[in-house]
Amino acid sequence: MNMDDATRAVALELSERMLAAAREGDWNAVATLETERSEQIARLPMTEAQSLPVLKTLLAHTEEVRELARQQRDRLGEDLGQHQHRHRALSAYLRAGVE
Repeated sequence: MNMDDATRAVALELSERMLAAAREGDWNAVATLETERSEQIARLPMTEAQSLPVLKTLLAHTEEVRELARQQRDRLGEDLGQHQHRHRALSAYLRAGVE
């Protein structure tokens, strides 16, 4: 295995781990792995035909991670909205009890 093959293999392995972490909701691991993966991607020889399938796979992983992140963001937004609603209701209840 030459250096370019090793770089492609490491980039794919990091990308697969990053995707697995995103599926598990471990966003700290996703961020760490993305940094490591980006370093490997920067080392990929972009002019070699062997890099094209790897880049397509990396792109597919990135798109899935982004979709999972969007879904998590939406869930957090809903949770925040519910929390704010409960907070307003509790505040109104407490004000009514004082008056």
